[in-house]
Amino acid sequence: MKIVAKSFLLVSMLLTRCLLAGCAADLGQVLQNTPVATATGQAAALPPPTATATPQPTAPAEESPTPVPLAQHPGDFEQYADAIVTYLNDSHGDEDGLRAMLEKWEALRRVTDLLRVDVDDDGAGELVMVVVDPSPDYGINLRGDVLVVDKDEQRYSLAYSAAGQSLLLDPALIEIDDLNGDGHTEMAFSSTSCGAHTCFTTVYIVASGTGEYQDLTSGGIEMSYVEPSFVDWDGDGVRELIMYGGTIGSVGAGPQRERTEVYEWDGMAYVLLETVYDYSNYLYFKVLDANQALLEGEYEGAVALYREAIDNPELDVWMEEGERVELATFSRYRLTLTYLLLGEAASAQATRDELLGAQPDNIYAQVVNVFWEAYERDGDLKMACEQVGKFAAAHPETVEVLVDNGYGNPTFTPEEVCPIELF
Repeated sequence: MKIVAKSFLLVSMLLTRCLLAGCAADLGQVLQNTPVATATGQAAALPPPTATATPQPTAPAEESPTPVPLAQHPGDFEQYADAIVTYLNDSHGDEDGLRAMLEKWEALRRVTDLLRVDVDDDGAGELVMVVVDPSPDYGINLRGDVLVVDKDEQRYSLAYSAAGQSLLLDPALIEIDDLNGDGHTEMAFSSTSCGAHTCFTTVYIVASGTGEYQDLTSGGIEMSYVEPSFVDWDGDGVRELIMYGGTIGSVGAGPQRERTEVYEWDGMAYVLLETVYDYSNYLYFKVLDANQALLEGEYEGAVALYREAIDNPELDVWMEEGERVELATFSRYRLTLTYLLLGEAASAQATRDELLGAQPDNIYAQVVNVFWEAYERDGDLKMACEQVGKFAAAHPETVEVLVDNGYGNPTFTPEEVCPIELF
């Protein structure tokens, strides 16, 4: 019985092992050499098991995709957008291939000229790209375009073209974000064109929050040699468009100074909020700043600026020293007017007398007399100003003091000699 029990245990162990590893032949051999019990209550020999292979899951064969050949340069820049969309559809959106293709065409100048960004706030990123035509036909003014390619279900299509049917020279992305705090994404980009001595940049801001891309800048905001940016200028939590620059690279443009133009979002478009000029030591600009302060009702500031234009010999003149006399005389006339607006008649009379004593033969000696006599007669500043306007219209030399300062600076008209809008 001990032999039988041991034999049965051995068979059981081998059976288990064989079922796991498949060894039917070895098991049969063992069973032939193993003693079996007799019929008197002994266990009968087990028949050898049949080995069965355990099925293993088979991974489906992966089909190796065939890369879509990069499209050849279309030759005509107007065909770029169609070629790009066609490639994306044929390649199932191969962005790496698209970048390689555009680089081969020399259509990308910067790594960031091809981005995936959610421009239309649909939760899916669009392909935004700035492409240029490397053709030498336009010289330094490379024509280009800002494109947005979107995917609708399974197909790519052109959602936006900044150039459209016109030329967009030297395009560049500025920023893509919710720029005006309206909860929608805006895209800001620029176009720059250069002439013989000056480059002008136009900034555009577009948004598609309504479903279609709309221009928010009323055709673009332009400035020469500009550095555009978005900054919260007034601290209200919403960024404004800041345009800094404005100089012209030509002597004929006259004296130059840079300026900051601030454009704010009014709910419909970006509009000019404020213009701030950099400091300049030119006498001419001191007078312009005084004129602006007067128009804005900042009478005390105007008084200080006109007085500095009269008294500060360290201020620079642009062409010749005679400018100093002319601009100082004009400033004395305007200072007389400003004092009257402040209700300081004594200071106004003293300034008028100062003008007549310093430059009695200057055209503005006649202007201040016309103004003063009309004011004394009628007691009405507006009526006195109207008399000055009539005199200036009949004497064109009254505008020469501020009109001959280069084509890059403001003009000056007879109506501006005594602005009626002050009253």
